[in-house]
Amino acid sequence: MGKGKRLGILGAVIAVMALVVGAVSPALGSSSQGAASTASGHAGDQTIRVLARFTEFDPNIDVGAPGFSLGDVVVFSGNLLRNGEQVGRIGVVCTFVSTANAARVEAQCPTTSILPGGQITTQGTIVNRSLNFTLPITGGSGRYQGAGGQVVSRDVSTPTQPQVELTFHLEF
Repeated sequence: MGKGKRLGILGAVIAVMALVVGAVSPALGSSSQGAASTASGHAGDQTIRVLARFTEFDPNIDVGAPGFSLGDVVVFSGNLLRNGEQVGRIGVVCTFVSTANAARVEAQCPTTSILPGGQITTQGTIVNRSLNFTLPITGGSGRYQGAGGQVVSRDVSTPTQPQVELTFHLEF
């Protein structure tokens, strides 16, 4: 598999991270449900949208056998934007876990989104480097402690800028 496929998987991972960052955005005052904060500092279930704009990536970390193979890694990071302003950062590391079938390449991708008041994590498998996917939220810290739910990624890249719209469905 070539560099293009690795970049695609990296984009998917970034999308997942952006979704995680979207989950953190409720702390920034966004809620489609208008939920009030509870005594624990958590808001009720919320739906948040952010744009993940990727700024750094390495699509070709050859860890396994020479050439594209099981265990190779893609790493990327970027800014999380809301209404054009940066609200956080996202980091993603994807490890290829299935490469034998070129028609279905899989990468395991944990992500961390850093936002005011804490961090949100996600993890899941991205298939065929798609930037359109849904992944589970696996946890959080600070005001996001105990977070669950899912993030949905939608590819909104331009010819010169890889980016995804993330819709985070945060549950406490």
